[in-house]
Amino acid sequence: MQTAARLREIADDLRIVAGGVGEGLAGLRDEELLDVMAAFEAVGRVVSAGQVRVAGEVGVRSRSELGDEGLSRSQNFTSPVKLVASVTGASARECKARLELGLLLRGAVLLGGGEGPAPFPSVGEALDEGVLAVEAATVIVERCSELAKRGCDPDEVASAEQTLVDETINCHLTADQTAKLAIHLRELLDPDGAEPRDDAHQQLRSLTIAQAADGMIRGRFALTPEQGGVWLASIQALQSPRVAGPRFLSEDEFVAEAATADTRTQVQKNADTVTELIARAAGAPDMPRLNGATTTVNVHISLDDLEAGRGVGWIDGIDEPVPASTISQLRCHSPLAATLFSDRGAVLYHSKTQRLFSAAQNRALAARDGGCVWPDCDRPPSFCETHHADEWVSKDHPPGRTDIDNGVLLCHFHHSHLHRSAWTLTMLNGTPHIVPPRWVDVEQTPRAITRRRTRTPQRSTA
Repeated sequence: MQTAARLREIADDLRIVAGGVGEGLAGLRDEELLDVMAAFEAVGRVVSAGQVRVAGEVGVRSRSELGDEGLSRSQNFTSPVKLVASVTGASARECKARLELGLLLRGAVLLGGGEGPAPFPSVGEALDEGVLAVEAATVIVERCSELAKRGCDPDEVASAEQTLVDETINCHLTADQTAKLAIHLRELLDPDGAEPRDDAHQQLRSLTIAQAADGMIRGRFALTPEQGGVWLASIQALQSPRVAGPRFLSEDEFVAEAATADTRTQVQKNADTVTELIARAAGAPDMPRLNGATTTVNVHISLDDLEAGRGVGWIDGIDEPVPASTISQLRCHSPLAATLFSDRGAVLYHSKTQRLFSAAQNRALAARDGGCVWPDCDRPPSFCETHHADEWVSKDHPPGRTDIDNGVLLCHFHHSHLHRSAWTLTMLNGTPHIVPPRWVDVEQTPRAITRRRTRTPQRSTA
């Protein structure tokens, strides 16, 4: 009990120190703040090492062969994880991690009840000294355990352990950097181990998609490293911005650019990018056909709502309705085919028949616009949709008339945004212009937004 009492005294001293630090953090210089952070981390590492060691001992005393005499069962807990969680108040996940690492660092129980030699002495020593973080220790032990299970020479495993500990400490590696180094070292020592791991990965790959109660389509996925590489490379390629030189903006240009800026979060961009990839692939010429037709999205809407541009539509297979703006976007242009049905089931519109711009018209628009015309968007023509600047059902462009002087290129995100926002597009002298809402520009002055290279720059006469 002397150890517990001493630790409580240390905890009391730390509370006093921490309380004083909390009140004076704002007055510290940057260097002093970082020094305090490092000092707290050193204390935390020592404490974490103790937590792992104690949890490991609890695990040994609760091993299954002891039955009801084991520590956890004798305390009326079905598992050591629940016992540790009850005593510490930590999450089951955290307690499980402590138990697993503690058991791996502890020597085997000998027949006489004693403890055998520690299997990972270098990790244990560095952990107890507070110079190795628990996360890094866990990574090293797990990777070295894999080598041992694969039958690698014990001396090589010990050498790998020492190398990882030394590199982590001497090079001040983070736990993530240690993990990458550990994987590289594991493959050098056991290159044949990649084959059985790949077999396991292949069995674990999965993708589940279902509609949630809130109407969103949610899912989970697990990809093999190869599949993950394809996903990541494709997403990064589409999201990679084009290199542009510095620009000096006037006050009005700055306000306009701020108003049209892309405000999506990274996770929203990821979702939009994957959707764009699937949509482009679904519309490819070599995609499978159903009765000769490309991939089709069936949208049901009443004739009155379709003509009025209001109400909702229903997509086959999806229980949640979509607003009229979404239907308008699908009718305007979609790499998927969208079929609109009336409330009596009659086909009102099939997007790949008459309404869409032809391939030749799209090539002309690509040459004119150079890609998405929205300010500062760098999507190339191949990833753009064609938007009718004046609505297809307007007096100027009645149904059946689709001209290039009424079309502009927009990426999927900005096309969707335009159909939902107060911004509008119009054509003036064959050039697309964006018209801001009144809260941005009271006069609602149209602004040319084409990226056409042959367009003569407008020079200021002031």
